[in-house]
Amino acid sequence: MEIETARRNMVEQQLRGSSVLDTRVLTAFLNVPREDFIPPEHARQAFADTTIPLPCGQHMMSPRNQGLVLQSLELQPGEHVLEVGTGSGFLTACMRHLGSQVDSLEIHPELAETAEKAWSTLEGPEVSMHAMNAWSFQTHIRYDAVVITASMPDYDPHFEQWLKPSGRLFVVVGRPPVMEACLIRQYSHGKTSLKSLFELDLDPIVPPAASA
Repeated sequence: MEIETARRNMVEQQLRGSSVLDTRVLTAFLNVPREDFIPPEHARQAFADTTIPLPCGQHMMSPRNQGLVLQSLELQPGEHVLEVGTGSGFLTACMRHLGSQVDSLEIHPELAETAEKAWSTLEGPEVSMHAMNAWSFQTHIRYDAVVITASMPDYDPHFEQWLKPSGRLFVVVGRPPVMEACLIRQYSHGKTSLKSLFELDLDPIVPPAASA
């Protein structure tokens, strides 16, 4: 009961309090067990309004920021999503709950393995897990949405190549202490638009040279 109370408080205070009002996103947070994606040593912080350290020097976004990311993507059932940076796997599990098929890329094998274990007992569309760096990823698939859960110092359009016409890409651009979440929309005539969303501080993406 204490866990369920904490979960409801997280949704009502952190998500609704930050204008995350999409009922499908709120329902995902109520149904996906966030505590299962938290390293044991940080279990007490599972529902706290804070980032949580992960292995390999990475961090899990706060519930508020994860909710804002999901709401901005406007995912619909049956859509195909490419996730760059699996991390804890919680965001992946929420996208599955929203009915999306997810292909997830994670450069750190330890994180990839832990995430797969955490979502293995949950219902939802299958996740295709790739323990590899995103810069060497190749596919013929074009996605409805691409979400990059790491920041770029300057925007690189590399990931736009996997968007369908009318697809959207979530990315965080900037350097500490100023980083900005943006949504890129692709149009059928090849042009794109960029919308600034909110401030969000994320771990940097591994650059191509370092990940080769």
